Amino acid sequence: MTIYRQIYQDLRQRILSGQEHMHAPLPTQTELAEHYHTTRVTVKKALSLLEQEGLVYSKQGSGTYVRSPLSETSKELLPLDYPVGATTTHFNQQVTSKILHFGARLPDETEQKALKITTFEPVYDIQRLRLLNDQPYSFEHTRMPTKLATIDQTVLAHSLYAYLKDEHGIVLIDSRRIISAESASPAISQALQIEQNEPVLVINQTAFDQKRVAFEYSDAYFIPSQTRFVIDVHRPLI
Repeated sequence: MTIYRQIYQDLRQRILSGQEHMHAPLPTQTELAEHYHTTRVTVKKALSLLEQEGLVYSKQGSGTYVRSPLSETSKELLPLDYPVGATTTHFNQQVTSKILHFGARLPDETEQKALKITTFEPVYDIQRLRLLNDQPYSFEHTRMPTKLATIDQTVLAHSLYAYLKDEHGIVLIDSRRIISAESASPAISQALQIEQNEPVLVINQTAFDQKRVAFEYSDAYFIPSQTRFVIDVHRPLI
C-alpha cells in the first residue's frame, strides 16, 4: 500500500471511531508530514481522498476540519457506512454478549472466497446473541480464520474488535455490507425472542483490516421494529 493511502486509512479510522472530533481541525499538513515521516505533497493526497469521501472539508487559510455526519442529531439511527461494532455505536449503553455456539471447522466455499483462504484453513464459527441494556439486540454469526488470533469464550463475552485491536493490532478499517430481509429461522427467533418466520433485517459483512486483508465474514440479524440504520451519501465535486 502506498504511503498516502496508509495515511488516508489511518486518519479515516480515527475520524470514524471518534478519535478526531466533529468540526475540529486536523493537524496541519506540516505536522502530519512530520508525524508520518513523509512530505506535504503525500499528506495532501491523503487529505484529498478524505475530502472526496466527505469526511473532511477545507477552509481557505484555516486548515482541514472533520465534517459532521448529516444524521448526527438522529441518535436513534445507526450509521450503516461506519465500519464499527455495536460497542462503539452504543458507547453510552450497556452492550453484552451471550455465546450460543463456539467452535472451529473447515470453511465452506462462500467463506473461502470471502476470506481468501483455502479449503484446509480452519475458521472459528461463532454465534452470539448481542444484548443492549439486557434486551435482545442482534443475533450474530461470525466466521474468522483461526490463524488470526487465539479466541476463547472470555474474549467473546466482550468486544471482539477491541480485543483484536488491543492485543493483535488488527483494526477494522473497511467493510463490504450487503443488506437483505429474511424470515427468522427457529434458532434466530428463539435468540431474538420473536415469532418463527417473522421478518428480520440481515447485514452480511466482510471486514478488512488496515492491510486490506479480510479477517471476518459475518451475518447479523436485527428486529426491524427495534433497529433503524442510516447512510449519508456524499457526491464528490468533480
